[in-house]
Amino acid sequence: MNMQDEMAVSSRQESSKDLIPLAKLPRHKLRLNPIFVLTVMLGLSLLLWPTRALRSDNFVFYFPNTRQVLPLEVLGQAKYLPLLPVLNLVGKVTGIQEKKNSLKVWFGSAQLELRLDERKVRLDKVWLSLSDPARTSNGQWMVPVDFLTTVLPKLTRESVEYQVGTNRIFLGDVKPSAFTVRLDQIGTGARLTVQFTDKVTVRTASSNGKWILFLGDHPVEPLEQTFRFQDPYVSELQFDDQDGVPKLILTPATSGLNFYPSLAEGGKVLLADVLKPPPVVARQPLPSEPATGGPPTPLAGETAPGVVEEVPEAPPGPPLPAVVLDAGHGGQEVGARSRDGVLEKDLVAQLVSRVRLALLTTKRYRIILTRVGDVDRSFEQRETAANLTRPILFLTFHAGNFGSSGPRVVVYSYRPAALAASGGAGSDEPPALFVPWERVQRAHLARSRELALVLQQQFSQIPGVIAEKPGEAPVRALRSVNAPAVAIEIGSLSPDADSGPVTNPNFLQEVSAAIAQGIAAFQGGGA
Repeated sequence: MNMQDEMAVSSRQESSKDLIPLAKLPRHKLRLNPIFVLTVMLGLSLLLWPTRALRSDNFVFYFPNTRQVLPLEVLGQAKYLPLLPVLNLVGKVTGIQEKKNSLKVWFGSAQLELRLDERKVRLDKVWLSLSDPARTSNGQWMVPVDFLTTVLPKLTRESVEYQVGTNRIFLGDVKPSAFTVRLDQIGTGARLTVQFTDKVTVRTASSNGKWILFLGDHPVEPLEQTFRFQDPYVSELQFDDQDGVPKLILTPATSGLNFYPSLAEGGKVLLADVLKPPPVVARQPLPSEPATGGPPTPLAGETAPGVVEEVPEAPPGPPLPAVVLDAGHGGQEVGARSRDGVLEKDLVAQLVSRVRLALLTTKRYRIILTRVGDVDRSFEQRETAANLTRPILFLTFHAGNFGSSGPRVVVYSYRPAALAASGGAGSDEPPALFVPWERVQRAHLARSRELALVLQQQFSQIPGVIAEKPGEAPVRALRSVNAPAVAIEIGSLSPDADSGPVTNPNFLQEVSAAIAQGIAAFQGGGA
């Protein structure tokens, strides 16, 4: 949605849902700690959110030189994918004609026709049968997963490799690697041996008591998704590539074990030893020290042979500062739509995913997402998710109709609707003990404008991208955020033009890198 469209809505909402000022509360309620009251209210609102909306499954498309991820939805008992994003991954949609119960799509020289709640799909003059009927969900036409093997090969003339029941597909000349798993007992632990059909590279990490082994860029197709063991050291080995990155997740059977991974046979064999830690042995006196008369005094630089001395662990450092990324729209709120069927909600979700990775790579921030998957979040839910983490920054992402010009990026900071309408600067308000949420962003306006300017300067360095001067608007998504906050809008996403410029992976990657550099520059300037 274009920010100008949102201004009109925001101005009508600016005065709604006002909180009762502290001065008007009954006297006996003034004894309550305002921070405690706010914490309870925000905590209750989180508890009332539908937890099922946080679940999101993905489907991975592997191509010879890249991979893409699309959201997967279960309708009834069948898995479904959004039709137009699938087609735009493998080619180019040149036109669509949508009616109440039917959809026609022009894909290159082919014409595809679907009818709502019917299993048959017409490709040019041939009718093809799917396992489940075409449906609509959240403003998109959905097709069952077997569309990929029934219709897609005839559209693209490319080979397709798909194992029924999995959430990945290999298109074109892609040869995925497979692997086998064996677990053996060794001394005070177990050795996991993973034999691959192709060379892999391994990078390790740990999370929530599990060990994660990233397997590099080569596509992997496991013979089994999960391997479970009846073993005192290793409980489970699971393959996962939901984000397009193949990885193995190893779950130990108990806590306190050590993990030693290594590669052998030129990178085709992964060895992972899961062992009990060595026992801590009390230090014995050296021959030059007396056996009695109090604790021995070690000589400088000396350690008794075979002795392991316990070294206290350093206390954990403070948590990384939080950056909140808000992908606009979602669910039934699809936002803007291009001529070739790309929806704003999907485009900004893809951009947020790239920005998240760019920021995580710096290892300087923890990233909070207000929307995970294709779900609709209210402004209040997004604000609560942000404010509970005490973020240092908040970025909300949108895509709008900027006409037929090249790719553009505009950054907005918040301006209260009343001030935007009058054009005035407003008067300074005295500090209050309790600030209503709808006014909390006013305390950060100066820093938000600085952030918008820094980001605009980074965007202006991207070749071929029009980076306009930062603007101020009553953007509803920013109003109640207790941190420097901006809205980033990319375009153009127009019903009269294709989405090519703004869906180009290079453009999205450059925008993501510019955001990471801009945040670093902004933080370097002082918080």
